[in-house]
Amino acid sequence: MPDAGGRATVPAPPPAWLLRLAAGVEAAVPSAAAALIWFAIHSRLLHEPWWSKFNVAAAPWFGDRVYYMGFGRASASGAATLFVLYCILGILYAFLAGRRSAWRALLTSFLWLASWHFFAHQYFWPKLDPFAAPYFSHSATAPAHMAAAILLARFPRVHRRLRTVFFPPDAAQAAVSPPPPAASGEPPPSGPDC
Repeated sequence: MPDAGGRATVPAPPPAWLLRLAAGVEAAVPSAAAALIWFAIHSRLLHEPWWSKFNVAAAPWFGDRVYYMGFGRASASGAATLFVLYCILGILYAFLAGRRSAWRALLTSFLWLASWHFFAHQYFWPKLDPFAAPYFSHSATAPAHMAAAILLARFPRVHRRLRTVFFPPDAAQAAVSPPPPAASGEPPPSGPDC
């Protein structure tokens, strides 16, 4: 977009926190989806309806009715609740994690979700509903958290990619180095008349 003098202006790059947030969301969404997919698979392995854990997660809104409701709005509400919860966990990880190597990112994501795993079993699932803890047992949540941690470990790579989009290395180099001389063989103009 040209300015008042007719020169093209480059839009200001987004602030660092916004890039971190965008990278966190991009890493958190597949991580949350993996956790939900495992919850559905685990329910089927136990010969329960695949949506049973989603219904239980909707207990704060529907009360004890979730235990005899079929697939429907309670399932959608519970799946959305779990999805948002795991996305928030991923975004928080993005603000706590540095731009580490792939192995360090994997280790920190496992530590982050292991901390959540033990916190949730002690405090979150029992507070969600008095009968929620058996539905979200260790066998249900540990694989979900492992899958989520593996996908969350993509954060440093996603963050680097977004940084190169908004802060390309060649643009930074062009801002520092002088323009190349004219190709016609004439010396570049200098002095007060240019």
